[in-house]
Amino acid sequence: MDSRVRHITKSFTWRVIASATTFSLTLAFFGKAEIAMASWLTLLETSIKIAIYYFHERIWFKLSTKLSHKMRHIAKALTWRVIASGTTFILALLLFGGHKDALEKATWIALIESVLKMALYYGHEEIWYRINLGLDDRQKENAA
Repeated sequence: MDSRVRHITKSFTWRVIASATTFSLTLAFFGKAEIAMASWLTLLETSIKIAIYYFHERIWFKLSTKLSHKMRHIAKALTWRVIASGTTFILALLLFGGHKDALEKATWIALIESVLKMALYYGHEEIWYRINLGLDDRQKENAA
């Protein structure tokens, strides 16, 4: 099986976790009255970040490092968090720009999600490390 299937599947499983987290944080900061805007933020974020995450995965897959798998997962989590939280901040600011304290709230959403999602992402990586989906070719190459 092609490793691209693995990366696409990982992208979608991560987006479900991450989007639910963003939606919940947005409602917590902007209130349930803003459920439509929180939905738009989540939809936009999901659409944009699926593509960005796929390329992030492809880069890390091709990147040869001597890091242990745990350190590699931490490095991937850090690089992804910078990209992802920056994207969330910009989208939240654009969508809620006319809202009272939008800058402060967008900042808090990005900061809290950075910490929360880094832990969730590390766990996601650990689970996927144990799943062989899409690694058949890599395992054959390593055995040769």
